Amino acid sequence: MQIESPFSLAVDRLPAMELMDARYSIHGLPVRIVSDSRFILDAVGGLLRYFKCNEISPPEATFYLIKKEPSEFPCQERILKEGRVLFDARKDDEFGLSDMVEVYLVYRSWEKYFMADFGPQGSFFLDTAAGMALGYLPDPESIHPAILSNFMFLLALSEMFRARDCFLIHSAAVMGKGKGILIPALSGSGKTTLCLSLLRGGFKYLSDDRPFLRRVDGGFEMLSFPEEIDVTEKTISLFPELRTLDAAALTSGLRKKKFFVDRLYPGITVDKAVPRILIFPKIAVAAKSRLRSLSKIEAVSRLLPHSLLVMDPDVAMRQFHMLCEMVETMDCYELSYGKDVLDVHAMIWDLL
Repeated sequence: MQIESPFSLAVDRLPAMELMDARYSIHGLPVRIVSDSRFILDAVGGLLRYFKCNEISPPEATFYLIKKEPSEFPCQERILKEGRVLFDARKDDEFGLSDMVEVYLVYRSWEKYFMADFGPQGSFFLDTAAGMALGYLPDPESIHPAILSNFMFLLALSEMFRARDCFLIHSAAVMGKGKGILIPALSGSGKTTLCLSLLRGGFKYLSDDRPFLRRVDGGFEMLSFPEEIDVTEKTISLFPELRTLDAAALTSGLRKKKFFVDRLYPGITVDKAVPRILIFPKIAVAAKSRLRSLSKIEAVSRLLPHSLLVMDPDVAMRQFHMLCEMVETMDCYELSYGKDVLDVHAMIWDLL
């Protein structure tokens, strides 16, 4: 006897008259967001703005984001009792992201399902194989829109894409002369400043924070994820065009100011590029920036911590092998980023 999926049971209980939806096409994957909250739809819509699609096509991934208590999911109690904990932010969050956003994640697996438990803020239940996620958010208006979209929802979206061998990585990504440049770095390492310097110098834009990576035709491809760029007051002071950007375009974010890159450099965004150069920036107290070649082994060891949170061990192994093989096809460097902020793009053009 076939057991009915708890996901379909939960969806059947949703009051259709109260639901709204939005559709997106994210690099060929049709995604549908369904919610009974305009606040939730707007928060997620801000993140996925670039991928908005009004065409009606059968979604391959559907996210139901509902203002309900997680306990209303039919199998929540069983998952809490029988599920295996894959990640607990209070013990496993090496980079302190949960402390930064004040949202603590416990991630569990149970049978073929997953649960991202954010405590009082709510939970996401994922069936990645079926392309379905249910987010139960009892009080979404109490959550900052950036945390709801860029942390809670993005985790579920990332897991959905990873199950399809398309991986998000914490990195900036630009393109020059048809070649993709990946710039992984932790906060404070100059990633955004370098990205803006390259865009100012004529490079094309894919992402400032998390492009997708995937295999294609025997090689690799990095895909755009354009979203608002977060900048500090110091970064703003370095770029004349940022200092004069209209106040309506440079708005306040969670901790920094933010803007859409097409407001500053219209038509600069591209959808994809072949990754050819890997640059790890670090801020240096020097007049001029300097490049140092890295071995493939050193580059891989530096890149892996930027592969974001991977919950499923099988998916983690596939991602690990893909990143190792991709690095073998790239030229790898460390950039000691000096005071020549507005001129460093010339050095990177020379690499191409």
